[in-house]
Amino acid sequence: MKVVVDLVLIGLTAGMTYALMSEGLWGAALMFFNILFSAIVALNFYEPLAQLIATSAEPVSGMADSFSLIAIFCVTLIVLRLTSESLAPTMIRFPPQLTFPGALAFALAGSVATMGILILGLHCAPVEKHILGSISYKSKPPFGLGFDHRTLGFFQFTTGQVFSRPAPGRVDRMHQYDNTMLFDPRATWLLDHQDARPHGSHTVIDDLGQADGGSAAAATPTDASAPAAGGGAAGAGGPPQPPGGPPGGRGGRGGMIPPPGVPGGPGTPGSQ
Repeated sequence: MKVVVDLVLIGLTAGMTYALMSEGLWGAALMFFNILFSAIVALNFYEPLAQLIATSAEPVSGMADSFSLIAIFCVTLIVLRLTSESLAPTMIRFPPQLTFPGALAFALAGSVATMGILILGLHCAPVEKHILGSISYKSKPPFGLGFDHRTLGFFQFTTGQVFSRPAPGRVDRMHQYDNTMLFDPRATWLLDHQDARPHGSHTVIDDLGQADGGSAAAATPTDASAPAAGGGAAGAGGPPQPPGGPPGGRGGRGGMIPPPGVPGGPGTPGSQ
């Protein structure tokens, strides 16, 4: 199923690339920047609209995030498209050596950005935790290219560098974007949305538990009489851990969700 989904995403990307290339280098370049700014606007403002929909129309609150993200993206793209056509109604001619490769580059970049937003819209939707049986927080569709990861990474870069807002006292753990209102500072957007999807029982904690369980099983002595780790009696396993795993660990998502007020955390714009 994963291969089928990835092939469909590649086919849609190729189709959009062909359509954008038909507009030539100038038209493809304009559409690329229209798509890029539409994605930035959508990721900035979809959460307030989603909260408004969730509070005023509770029966459709589950679709609020996905609808808001896609709707803002589409409306902004239409407005920018009409604006760019009115400001630049004619096509600018370029040397033949630049026309095809330039149009291909801008068209492909615009298609990838569009597919990234659409995949992020699926991540926000109330569907299976593994979307279509294959898309998860770590799958990087299609074929490991990670359109969704790259879109989130670019938006995080814009909030930390290009369109940054000062926030004195905010410290980035990588010390790359200190004192800024950074989007998703702990890089848990995809993980949080997978755990929040209502259908299915497979969670991020399950993935991490399987990985931890495999490594623990490999390290466990086969002789039941051997002393347990931690110096206790056989089977004691050392000192007990607090519920939810070690502090700041993955168990129970301890320490993974930013506290209220941190950009990208629960209850702040741009975190869904």
